[in-house]
Amino acid sequence: MNRISLIVKQKIISIILLIAAVLGGIVIFWYVSDLKEKIPDNIDYNPIFVARIDIRKGEEIKGESIEEQKITGNVFSEKFIMDKDKIIGKKVINDILKGEIITEDILEGMDSGSGFSLDFSSYIPYDLRAVSIPVSFYGDRSLLEEGDYIDLISVYYDEGSSSLYSKTVLSEKEIILLGSNPGNSNSGNENDMGNFLMDPVITDSRIGSDYENPLIITFYLSREETEEVFLALERGVINISVCSGDNF
Repeated sequence: MNRISLIVKQKIISIILLIAAVLGGIVIFWYVSDLKEKIPDNIDYNPIFVARIDIRKGEEIKGESIEEQKITGNVFSEKFIMDKDKIIGKKVINDILKGEIITEDILEGMDSGSGFSLDFSSYIPYDLRAVSIPVSFYGDRSLLEEGDYIDLISVYYDEGSSSLYSKTVLSEKEIILLGSNPGNSNSGNENDMGNFLMDPVITDSRIGSDYENPLIITFYLSREETEEVFLALERGVINISVCSGDNF
């Protein structure tokens, strides 16, 4: 009788473990399926070229030495080369290891120090715009880096209500490019477009000289966001606040 009872208990334990394993498999399958559903299907990609083999300094790149790969459309670098014809026949000025991305700065005769190439628009993610905006930042310029996320805050004076307003125009936008206004804000040249949008604000007695030479920051924006931010520029100035990196 005790033996029969022991056998029954063992079978019950085996059944319980089997049920637990099945339930665990169902939970894992559900979790993986849920992750797949959250991955967007409409990710845009840009073609780049990588070395298929090690290419030594001074060697000429041949068609069989490179292969095409794709990177997500929101990855930006002005040094990436998307046209195979611009690579074939070029000599390399440094060793290129297998799998390394072919960039302008490692090819002989490529001018990578002149800013953006004519292919700049091909790096912009689909249905977005690269928009450069003059903004005011009360702080050390070195605190901001490309890749930081910031809020854009419109500050303007409404004459009708005699009130000063502050409104967040865009939230948590990534800095794609960061620079300073190259124009001289004290030149007094009416044709100086560098400060054209800022002139109505600078003449206001409430605004100090810190606004006269704003930072120029480039973002990827939708059409609607672009219109909103330029309307905000017409109303007044745009300040920025830096968002926490822990949120991304």
